[in-house]
This record gives sequence, structure tokens and C-alpha cells, in this order.
Amino acid sequence: MRLHVIQMRCIVGAVPLTLLSMVPLIFSPASAEGCSICSSISPTLCDEIAAAELAVLARYESTPEVGGGVTSPDAYKSEFQIENVIKGAEILGTTRSARVLFFPGENAQKGARYLVHGNLVENDAGTQRVIQWTTPIALSPAAIEYTNKMLALPPTGLERLVCAKDYLTSPEKMLRRDAFDEFGKAPFETLLELKPYLDADLVLDRIEDPNTSENMRKLYYTLLCICGRPDDLPTMKTKMQEEKLQPTGALSAIIACYLSLAGAEGLPVVEEMFLRHEDTNADRIWGAAITALRFHGQEAPVIDRAHIVAVFRNTLQLPQLGARVLSDLARWEDWSVVGQVSELFVDAEGDTLWIREPVVRYLLACPLPEAKKQLSRLQRLDPAAVENGRRFAPVSRAVDQNVETMGDRVEFKEIPHEKTAAAAISPDQKQVSEPGSRPWLWIVAVPVAAGLFFVVLLLCGSGNRETKK
Repeated sequence: MRLHVIQMRCIVGAVPLTLLSMVPLIFSPASAEGCSICSSISPTLCDEIAAAELAVLARYESTPEVGGGVTSPDAYKSEFQIENVIKGAEILGTTRSARVLFFPGENAQKGARYLVHGNLVENDAGTQRVIQWTTPIALSPAAIEYTNKMLALPPTGLERLVCAKDYLTSPEKMLRRDAFDEFGKAPFETLLELKPYLDADLVLDRIEDPNTSENMRKLYYTLLCICGRPDDLPTMKTKMQEEKLQPTGALSAIIACYLSLAGAEGLPVVEEMFLRHEDTNADRIWGAAITALRFHGQEAPVIDRAHIVAVFRNTLQLPQLGARVLSDLARWEDWSVVGQVSELFVDAEGDTLWIREPVVRYLLACPLPEAKKQLSRLQRLDPAAVENGRRFAPVSRAVDQNVETMGDRVEFKEIPHEKTAAAAISPDQKQVSEPGSRPWLWIVAVPVAAGLFFVVLLLCGSGNRETKK
């Protein structure tokens, strides 16, 4: 049981460092600009190396057998011989060995190679900075070759995708996932440059392969947006019809692919199939259709945005659907439906009262005098909803200048049209904290806390099993 306690202390101590080293990646430009249809799942191997102060390729040598009564975590560290310093040579100097907290599984063998990251931290006494190594990642010869290839390429651009493309069908799951994440963090404009390297028939074969995962299938549909042919349209239409009955996570990619091949002429088909009715799968279907249309309005160059805006305006006839696209209409500065949007607020009741806040955010972003007039009217109807809409609206100079709080009343000022661009509302935004708060801390803190809690439960459970033995 004592061994498990030591393991728990060491691993729990290492987890925050590993996770916190990923914080820059979560908010990096590459993550933010990735294709919205097939966004990456996790940082790539190269991303993790970039986030660490040190990275080495090391050979596993041994793990000591420690008797009872030993409480020092250092006593349990495994020996590794460093074969290649990828990053941090100036920190390591001539050191070519590392002692790492590593509990090998049954398949671990002496001489196996691992990628190990490290960071400088203060020692317990606070007298000097020492290297704290993270959990080693086993690398096969193929994985070492892949990592070396990717490290030699520019951090972004077409070359990375051309190289990663060949690993999308690797027999090694880790390489397939890493190649997928390379594609997922690339903006669609970069994916478009891949067209000469893509084979539509091969892409379709991968889509039809039952062994292709859902996320990978979404990527292949995205690639078919680029290399697909008019002859593939009937196939895509059939796929949409099948997915409408049993929607999966790939539906947004299928709709996006269909529209890429059909162009603006395919919009009526998508509207009729997904945006005119309410059924048991409405939330999922609407979300997928909106994602695909937003992709074409923001990223893909096939359909003029004006056509997408027209479709989004039509969704206002179904209030619970229309409220989901108000952020897009605001971002694209379509203020032609101020009156209709205001009526969504007035007509909302019961389970649809949530619609009122996105309406308020749309009107706050609008620079027209009519929006000011409507907000004053809605303020009298439901002051709390207007206040909540303002409180959770994106923080921007345009919104702040358009609103003045006077006692229990909210006064709205007209602002010049050119200042409203910053007031566009983020897609599907539910809530934004007040100025001065740091909502991103919660984004990081909650997963970290949950991960630590899981590790503690897992190791305590392991300790209990050991005790029973």
C-alpha cells in the first residue's frame, strides 16, 4: 500500500505541470484558426515539444525494486539514457542520463525508446531550479521517423499536411491521431492547397471503410469538400438523408461537403431537409446544419456569404432555431431583421424565454436607431432579460458605448456604424464574464481538477486491490 501512496504523490505532483504546459496550446493561434468542421482533438507531438523547455529521445534502462518503509519519491524513479536531445541542450549540458518517475507496464522492455519532456521547477527547498520530467511516451521506430520528419518542417503550412497525410492510415493509433490533429489545427485555406495531392476515389473509400473512426470520417468529408466531383453529389445527398434519420457527429461535415459540391443551388435542399421542421433530433440536426452553413459563410470560398445570410434569416421563422444564428447575423452585420428579431423577444414564453438574451445581444451590437428604440421597448417588457443580455454580451467598446446604466433604467446610445464590427457575438455564445474576470481560468482549472480527482481515485482503487491481494 505504501508504494501506491508514493505513486499517487508523485503522479499527482507531475500532472499539473504536464497539463499547465499545455495552456499556451489551448489558446494558441493555430488552435483558434483550425478548420471548424474537423478541429483537432489534442496537441500534436510537435506541439507538446514546443510547449516544454526540454525534450529528449531516451532509452529505458531499469526501474528499481524498492522495499517497504521508503517514502522518498526519488527512490522509485526509473533510469533512462538520453540518445538525442531534441530541445534544451543548453539546459542539459553534458548530462546524458535522466531519472524519471515511470512505472513500466508488462510490455516495457529495456532498450525501448521514449519521448520525454521536461521543465525547470524550483526544488523543495526553493534554492535552485531542477529538471522535472513528465511521463515518457513510448515511440516505435515508425513514430521516431514520423516525429523527426515533422520536427524538420515549418510549424505551419502545406508541407506538414502533405507529410501527415500518409500517416492518416498508419497501423499505429498514436500516429493516426497525431496526423489527424495536424490537419485539425490547420485553417481551411491551407487545406485547400492540398487539392493536387488528393484522390477523390481514395477519400471516398476511406469514408466507406467501417474501420474509419467518426472523427477521421469528418476529416475525409472535409477533404472531399476540396477534391470532390459533381458526380459525387448523389452520394452526398443520400448520406444526408441517412444521417437525418440517425445523426452522428459527421453530419455537419457531410452537409458542408454537399454544399461544396452543389454550391448555392444546394441551399434549398439543405433548408428543406434540416431547417424547416422540428422533430426528435432537431437540436442535433439544427446544430450540424448551422455549423456547416457557418463554415461556408466564414471559411469556404464556394458560396457567397449573402446566400448564407439569407438562409439564416429564414430560420427566424422557427424561434428556437433562429435564436442560434443571431450571433452570425451580428458578426456579418446583417441588421435587416431588427424588427423581426425583436418580436422573437416579445413572443418568447415558457421554455423559450432563453431566446430573449441572444435577441438583446444582437440588438446591442446593432448600430441602427431602430435597435435603440426596440431595446427601450423590450426593457419595459422584461428588464431582467435585457440586463442579463447586456451582462453576458461580448465585452466591446461598441456595446459599452451603446449602453448607459442609470439607476434601474438602461439607456442606449446610437453609435457610428464603423465601430460595431467588434461587437459581433461569438458563435453559439451562451455567456461571457464581466470585464476584469478571467473565464479562461475556469476552462483550464476544471479539466485539471477533474483529471487530478480521477488519478487519485484510480490510484486509491489500485492500492485497495493491492491490499486485498
